[in-house]
Amino acid sequence: MVFDVADLLFGILFVNKHNLYAIIPVLVIGLYYLKKSQKKLLVLSRMVVAALIIIALASPYTITTHTISDPHPSITVINDQSSSMDLFNKSVADAVCDSIHERNPTSQIRSFSGDQSPIGDKILQYARGNDHIVLVSDVNSNYGRELADAVSVMSRSNTTVYVVAQTPARNDASVEIVGSKTVIIGNKNVFGIVVAQAGTHLLYELVVKVDDEVVYRSEIEQNERIKVLKIPHTFDTLGSHVLSAEIAPKGGGSDYRSANNVFKKAVYVVPKPEVLLITDVQSNLRDIVCDQYDARISTHLSKLNGTKAVILDNRYLDSLPAGEIEMLRDFVGDGRGLVVAGGDRSYDRGGYLDSEFEKILPVKSYPSEYYGRNDVVIVMDISGSMRDSEIISESGVSFLDYEKGLVITILGDKEFRDDYVGVVAFGGEAYVISPLVYFGHEPTRESLKDTIRTIAPTGQLSTPLEDGLSMAEEMLANSAGAKDVIILSDGNKIDYGSSLTIATRMKDKNVRLHFIHVMSSPTSVLSSYEKLADTVGAMYYQTSYPKSININTDQPDAEPTPTPPPEEAGTYAVSVFDTNHFITRDLELSGTITGYNDVTPKLGAKRLVATGEGKPVVCAWRYGLGRVVSWSTDNGNEWSSSLYTENNSRLISSTINWAIGDPRPEVGMVIEADDIFFGESSHITITSDTMPSLNFGGSSLDISRIAENTYTTEIDLGEQGVYYLSDYGIAVNYPLEYRDVGMNPDAEKTIQSYGGKVYNESEVGMLLSDVRRKSVRTVCERLDQKVPFILAALALFLLEVIGRRVREIMRNKEE
Repeated sequence: MVFDVADLLFGILFVNKHNLYAIIPVLVIGLYYLKKSQKKLLVLSRMVVAALIIIALASPYTITTHTISDPHPSITVINDQSSSMDLFNKSVADAVCDSIHERNPTSQIRSFSGDQSPIGDKILQYARGNDHIVLVSDVNSNYGRELADAVSVMSRSNTTVYVVAQTPARNDASVEIVGSKTVIIGNKNVFGIVVAQAGTHLLYELVVKVDDEVVYRSEIEQNERIKVLKIPHTFDTLGSHVLSAEIAPKGGGSDYRSANNVFKKAVYVVPKPEVLLITDVQSNLRDIVCDQYDARISTHLSKLNGTKAVILDNRYLDSLPAGEIEMLRDFVGDGRGLVVAGGDRSYDRGGYLDSEFEKILPVKSYPSEYYGRNDVVIVMDISGSMRDSEIISESGVSFLDYEKGLVITILGDKEFRDDYVGVVAFGGEAYVISPLVYFGHEPTRESLKDTIRTIAPTGQLSTPLEDGLSMAEEMLANSAGAKDVIILSDGNKIDYGSSLTIATRMKDKNVRLHFIHVMSSPTSVLSSYEKLADTVGAMYYQTSYPKSININTDQPDAEPTPTPPPEEAGTYAVSVFDTNHFITRDLELSGTITGYNDVTPKLGAKRLVATGEGKPVVCAWRYGLGRVVSWSTDNGNEWSSSLYTENNSRLISSTINWAIGDPRPEVGMVIEADDIFFGESSHITITSDTMPSLNFGGSSLDISRIAENTYTTEIDLGEQGVYYLSDYGIAVNYPLEYRDVGMNPDAEKTIQSYGGKVYNESEVGMLLSDVRRKSVRTVCERLDQKVPFILAALALFLLEVIGRRVREIMRNKEE
């Protein structure tokens, strides 16, 4: 990686930098005439004038900064008095609000109440920019704009959000059922029973019923805030069923509210959907397909009317005539599914590369050069010493300016395009400039670069490196791949002992550390900063303006591994790569394969399951209205038998189910609606060849057409219970406000990601001190510099004209 910091040399930036290339022909033509012309001074002046005009056309500007200090910062306290706050002592919240108003009389108190917590909406409503929002709340936002979205939006206008956390005065527990609404008859389904509590200890009995028949009963002692129990069940009759879960506190345990102790889920069981399996062998794949679906087995494509998905098992491209490929393209494009299983006659071994058939697939049939996901955190030193105590010799460029130039160049390097990158700053209290975000999108890269340019140093002269390392460690706590941390600092007055403790801990977690020492000139003297890097075996670099530096974050010894032939196959552990997809959600995968087809995911495809080396095994994407899955290992006969056994077999079932989409037959009228919480309206989608007519509660529903064969309506169902529209069940449960109990455990991470902080009720003084400190801020403004260049060009031109005129007058007098 080469750092180009030339843009910082004169402190001038350009809006239209490409216009500067026009100077090249000016120089070429000017040099030509300088050699030919006798009037060299005239040619030279015209060259300079033209160059100045071109520079002006490039819209030059500089960034100026000035400090703003507000002795009475604008603070808005949002006092959450919704129903979920009944678990907390109201007098504590009132005391916090009064304390803030007493210490900062200009602060404003805003409150809201009811059975909804639109916290994101309230932040957007009351924030004005360059101000501070204090949430006295459990931060369980359940209506309107997402909390993270609102905090992110307002952070761009320099609004900081803080939270005053409270300890619940009483415990409360809620239960919820998560899982599929529509299931296939005879298939094992796993439902999650989620029990949440506001406190830290609860003894209760959990009873799970299906249509009033008890399928699970157990007494549970719960010490964690949230517990998820997985309950399997196989439905053997069609139509609507009701799955219910109820908790009953035992042993005198505290449970403030009983309304959220029962949850019902309406489940609709449909016939086995028809799938077509193209194969000519017996296999584990064939057994599962025949057991769980209405399967037709064939060696070639046949009629597809009524078929929900096609599964191709290890087929040569030559076995798929052009007509069948076109049939598959139309089949998938119209909203059906396709699963393509690998083997020794498919993908890279079946001639798929660059074929018409490959255009449908989410992968290319050539070796993947993926080295595994990299999560990279850049840690920046913005302490006062980076600006005030040292200025890089004679250049006028501070350490911080140089550091920002280095970071901006790092962010622009192609090496990071497939990585997740985050940025942390320290210089006093550490904070997150950007959480880990996927860096493959240009707007993300450019937005972060703009943020880096506006960073201002803190007033603290010491360098609390340990705070920056600690925050980087926290950011990488749930990293799914290789981990790198790049630290840039002048190394001034670091706490060696504390930093060493954290750096050693990170090294033990396989985090690779890179220390960049920003200095005025190279030195051979061993500093504490270099000693720290050496002690933990990290990479260490010295750099001084305007030199460049190279950093390599490639995984050591990582090279693309070609597909081994079957007779030389090894053993490859497979694991879930993306847990946020329908196919892999809540999947516990543990197994090995002995071979795979070496493929590369296309742009837009989801890599869901991969080997330990990052080679894709399951990839998925949408093609037209349909779904396509690449299963790039075999049917279980040779390479992947472990993927078809016990819990691992859920992977192939989930894969086919996702490809199928809606498993219900496409005949008659098909109703689809989610279960809801009390107070919400039920939005119903109806698929029908003709305009449907439905009655509910003795009256006809108002139905609107939204697309071909697709209609919608809305019902206010009222009280809790299970309601039926035709034979389709819709459950209404307790208000959503009662589900999330106690303080939101994810709030601190969200708030800190955008410069805020969470305090307890006794830290109001510290909160106000931090608010006042952050109210002293450096504002960056763009100062247009076109006029000086235009005036310089005009002045030079006038001087040249006046000079020529004076010479002519003198010459005339002499004559």
